[in-house]
Amino acid sequence: MSSRNLDDTQSEILNQFQAITHTDDVDAAVNRLIHYDWNLERAVESVYDPSNSHDATREALEEEVASSAAQQQQQQQHTPSTQRPTTAPQPRTGVFALFAWPFGIAWNMTWSILSFVMRLLSRPSITHTQSSTSNRQDSRSLAQQFKREFELKFGETHVEFFEGGYSQALETARRDLRFLFVILQSDEHDDTEEFCRNTLTSQELIDYMGQHNILVWAGNVRETEAFQVAGTLRTTTYPFMAIIALQQMGGNNGLRMTVVDRIEGTALPATIIQRLERANRRHSAGMNRLRMERDQRDMERRLREEQDRAYRESLKADQAKERQAQEARQAAAKAAEESQRAEQARQELEEKREQYIRHLCSTLVEEPNDAYNGQVAKINFRLADGTRVVRKFRGEDTIEALYHFVEAYPLLKNGQDQQHVEAPEGYTHKYNFTVISSYPRVAHEFSSTTQLNEVKSLWPTATLIVEADDDEEDEDDE
Repeated sequence: MSSRNLDDTQSEILNQFQAITHTDDVDAAVNRLIHYDWNLERAVESVYDPSNSHDATREALEEEVASSAAQQQQQQQHTPSTQRPTTAPQPRTGVFALFAWPFGIAWNMTWSILSFVMRLLSRPSITHTQSSTSNRQDSRSLAQQFKREFELKFGETHVEFFEGGYSQALETARRDLRFLFVILQSDEHDDTEEFCRNTLTSQELIDYMGQHNILVWAGNVRETEAFQVAGTLRTTTYPFMAIIALQQMGGNNGLRMTVVDRIEGTALPATIIQRLERANRRHSAGMNRLRMERDQRDMERRLREEQDRAYRESLKADQAKERQAQEARQAAAKAAEESQRAEQARQELEEKREQYIRHLCSTLVEEPNDAYNGQVAKINFRLADGTRVVRKFRGEDTIEALYHFVEAYPLLKNGQDQQHVEAPEGYTHKYNFTVISSYPRVAHEFSSTTQLNEVKSLWPTATLIVEADDDEEDEDDE
């Protein structure tokens, strides 16, 4: 690359490199700087660091430096004694490290001065402070301490200070799209007390900050965080104020918190308000646009959330309906199953009842005939359906025989075959009627031990009424 094709920054770096290394070979210097990506410090170190073996460019520069030193010595040797400087000439040596030693000392001194100047000229990002790595609780404590000390000295009426670290204030202003007003003060400055007492406690300034929702962060440079912020904002005098706002940067830099105005030295409340008004006129349109974009994004986000919530609620309702329908189907299936089981049990019970009644028909004691010489009881039955039946029983028969006859009579009446039938297993028969004497009215409960000749109302003759039990009538109604 030719030196004519360099831009202003590269030309400045080249001039500094030549001044430090005392080289006149421009092409070699340019090649070395290109090799180190125009990093001045690394390029200079590569010349004087013997352990750094570079390439032909390094050798060319070393030869150029050695040649320049040799020419200076020859000129000094041919210079008359009256014109020679008082400094003794440098001895020539064959070892390059020894030869470069005085240049190394000169370079160290020059580089220290140059680094200091470059740090002053550099423009670090306003968000790049070491406070971002400090403990957040410490930053908050420092902010609260600053507020307490301010109120003890100047009263509780003042602009509202943000009680958090500088990085937190930047992030809050960025998130809320607010102007950030930074105040830095030094106890060693003569104007600090007057500025705090008369400006920061001004009701006019307090009202303006509150009405325009301006975030105020303040710090004393005796504290580490405020000192670092002062270095970041390149503060030169105190009190110092900076107005910071979120700005759209060119290219691909996106949005950045940027200093839009600086106020150095003491200032009246009216002056600060005027500067804030000017900053607001210049940058409020951009911030309003960002605010509208943010509101639009928030509205779209809320709309999506509402749609998602409505979808979830609808899905939940559908799932609840489906669950209820499933439960209803299961309940219906269970009820049908239970009904089926109940009907099956009823049918089985009815079959066993009919089987037992047939068993009664086949086991019913015979009616005594005229040839029977024992005691005989003649019973006149009026059945529940109104039918009248007369039947003879032996005197030693029990009341159970009466119930057997009444229960088996419908089958006997229909000519039921009295072939022997076994009683069903696991079945307990229930008689759904009661045998009652009409006068005097006596209910004869079922008994397998009480003989007929032992009951006065049944012996030797009786008229009995067969009354169906109430539960049997209810079952018939159903």
